[in-house]
Amino acid sequence: MRFNLGQPAHTWKGYRQLVAIITLLVSQWSLIQPAQAEWKDPLDTPAAKSSKAHEALLLDVVRAGERLVAVGSHGHIIYSDDSGHNWQQARVPVSVTLTAVYFSSAKHGWAVGHDGVILTSSDSGQSWKRQFDGYSANKAIVSAAKVKKQKAKEALDAAEAENNAVAIEEAELELESATYSLEDAEYDASTGSTKPFLDVWFYDARRGYAVGAYGMFFYTSDGGINWQDVSSRLPNPERFHLNSISLVGNRSLVTVGEMGMVLRSDDLGETWHSIPSPYEGSLFGLINVDEQQLLFGLRGHVYSSADGGISWTEIMTGSEQTLLSGVVGKNNAVLVGNGGSAILFDKALKESRTLILEGRKASAAVAEAPDGSFIIVGEAGVQLMNAEGELINQSVSMAAGEF
Repeated sequence: MRFNLGQPAHTWKGYRQLVAIITLLVSQWSLIQPAQAEWKDPLDTPAAKSSKAHEALLLDVVRAGERLVAVGSHGHIIYSDDSGHNWQQARVPVSVTLTAVYFSSAKHGWAVGHDGVILTSSDSGQSWKRQFDGYSANKAIVSAAKVKKQKAKEALDAAEAENNAVAIEEAELELESATYSLEDAEYDASTGSTKPFLDVWFYDARRGYAVGAYGMFFYTSDGGINWQDVSSRLPNPERFHLNSISLVGNRSLVTVGEMGMVLRSDDLGETWHSIPSPYEGSLFGLINVDEQQLLFGLRGHVYSSADGGISWTEIMTGSEQTLLSGVVGKNNAVLVGNGGSAILFDKALKESRTLILEGRKASAAVAEAPDGSFIIVGEAGVQLMNAEGELINQSVSMAAGEF
């Protein structure tokens, strides 16, 4: 990914924190790919079959009914039907790093990743097709920026016609901002499909959002056949990275990101507003634990809220390891992150226990398996942990054979 010199330094620093386990660790697994005589666009190169896909860098894992589906480097998507002990590799049309996956039902899922890619599956993750990519994203962002500039120009013309000094000043500032936005979007388009999506969420089989670096925020109302740039809905003029999006209650959405940004929508994403944040550093996720919310981010910071984010209480965990993902199980909530850290909470959020997983390798995501154990993915590939927080030493394997 390019470093946009037009962005403030803290923007790049925050993003680097999030994708350290992506950008620094993916290279460790490049040797499992077959040598190629010449460069091929990973957006047009199917993921290669690998017997080590379950041991390579994986960045997200979720449930699709009784199935587990994990995504990661080189376009690898693997799935398991026995609570994570045996895995099979899915057919994937790209070989870019995939950062997140979400299923709205047992059958229908979406995965997102680098180069602005969005994939979809209608067979519980066995096979995938490409719906969207960074080239399409750049076109959509440029188009939206042109519309924004045109509206700003029209507002300025109207203010000048009325000879309204205050309105003229406001319109000039808006036009200047819109002009810079368009220039930035056109520059991005000239550099190719560079920006990654970092998370994806769907309300049902048709309505969903994909969020990512530099404020990327896309919406679909037709299951991903068409994706629309709706970043203008967000109060995010600095284009901070959007690290995750999640549902709170029945119709409220929360997206969190850099600089302690917490944005909330109470109408399924039509309108958004900022809510008070308890932390000025990057936040990476929010999970619902019964009637409370658990917010987590850099340096082990964890906060709980019992009033929908109006007020937050810090939970001291004794760890300063960055927390990247969490899941709510039958009896416990679990957060995982850098340094092999894993934190178990009871459902009342009254007690917590911090663990360091064997090997201290970075963990990127966690899901509860059908048998009640936890599946942790990250630098070490797939790891199994029981409900008490103990690693399961039983071996994990990949099925042999072709796609």
